[in-house]
Amino acid sequence: MTLLAVLLLVPMGAQAQSTATPTPLSLAEALQRAGGTSEQVALAKAGEQRARGQQTQARSALLPQVSTTLNWQKQLQNQFAAITERLGGSGGSGSGGSDSSSADNPITRIFASEYNVTFGLTATQPIYTGGRASANVRAARLSRESAEIGITSAQAQVQLDITQAYYDAALSDRLVAIADSSLVQSERTLRQVQLTRSVGSTSEFEMIRARVTRDNQRPAWLQARTSRELAYVRLRQLLDLPTDQPLLLTDSIADAPVAAAAPSTAAAPITTVNVSPADVLRVDPAAQGNVARVVSASDTTARARASVRQAQKGVEVAQQQLKATKAQRLPQLSATTNYQRLAYPQNVLPKSLADFFPNWTIGLGISYPVFSGGRVRGEIAAAEAGVIEARQRLKLAEEGATLDARQAALQLTEAEGTWQASVGTAEQAQRAYEIAEVRFREGISTQIELSETRVQLQQALANRARAARDLQVARKRLELLPYLPLAQASAAAPQAMTTNPGTSR
Repeated sequence: MTLLAVLLLVPMGAQAQSTATPTPLSLAEALQRAGGTSEQVALAKAGEQRARGQQTQARSALLPQVSTTLNWQKQLQNQFAAITERLGGSGGSGSGGSDSSSADNPITRIFASEYNVTFGLTATQPIYTGGRASANVRAARLSRESAEIGITSAQAQVQLDITQAYYDAALSDRLVAIADSSLVQSERTLRQVQLTRSVGSTSEFEMIRARVTRDNQRPAWLQARTSRELAYVRLRQLLDLPTDQPLLLTDSIADAPVAAAAPSTAAAPITTVNVSPADVLRVDPAAQGNVARVVSASDTTARARASVRQAQKGVEVAQQQLKATKAQRLPQLSATTNYQRLAYPQNVLPKSLADFFPNWTIGLGISYPVFSGGRVRGEIAAAEAGVIEARQRLKLAEEGATLDARQAALQLTEAEGTWQASVGTAEQAQRAYEIAEVRFREGISTQIELSETRVQLQQALANRARAARDLQVARKRLELLPYLPLAQASAAAPQAMTTNPGTSR
């Protein structure tokens, strides 16, 4: 069995250093598991919950506000009691009857009472707010819709991150297998040289060169193992798994390898060397066809991107905030009613409900800002600037989405072309190494030729594995493109929408 066949049959998630039974894990299972454990999705859902709370808060400004109060009060000193006592003590015998009737007067007893108990019910209904309350409600609703888009965007980003981490781990497995085989080949060459050296057929220089070549392979082998361990740690973190749990990745990073076409033995001999640039400098039609199918299945328009839709919501929110701020210049009309039951017991608490006396008022109020010291004018200017900023962020998001879609399509084209170009290269490199090894064993070629052929084989296998990984990730990116945040988020992503200070009053 050839080395390439052995590499293709290596289990993608096998980790030699682990003694525990690895847990099989497919990409679909990883994506399903990540949906409920991602911190990014949890943060997005918390933002959506906050937006729903703010929407409920804004809607409450259109509804009646009802509150109740219950107060108990003890007066340590009472002016009416002091006046009654003073008048009652200085009136003399002739005026005793008048003083007694004054002290027994119900109104006097109420004002001179040591204890007061009050129960109140107050209701307020805004009648006209100049459109400020309704604008705040619409702004809050748009903010909630933007937060819902943010959840979808976070979920898509998590899926892409999981896909990248999964295929990075699979790629690291393949690179470790390549490094293992290269180290074994170097060791086999060294032993072959040592054998020929023992019979006097090889110089000491050749043996030293073989040992140095073998030793130079070990750092690359160790680096590949370290990279694999880090790739698996990253994957476990994204899936919220124990950091020491072994995994067996069941999905390959590429389709079944395609064998290289064998050269035709009946081809006419080459008599001249003519190279057509048009034939050489072109993308493989098969790769272009694959890219066209993937692009047509994904919506790459700017308006479909989650970041653009969020930016559009930001413009609408800023417009509603401007409307609510301008409404401060209009009069505000509201109706209020206040119902109370008051008691003035002679002891600590009233004896019955009959001791409570009613007090009910109803009113209609209107307020108009005559002079605010420039506060309203300043808030309107700030709100207008917010609308301008939101529109510019929308324009940046649209431009970034167009560039991002083009970049994703080009990356897929590059990945498809690289993958198609790698078809057969590894098989040919493997065959070349087998020939070089036979030539070296028979003494026809030198160790330099064998080393160069080994490097070419290692590079071909690594390039094929990386091309397969890049192809899978590029396909997934285009599939999730409408929901992903922009790649250049620092320049195009809309800023967090905040409530205008003037709309909270």
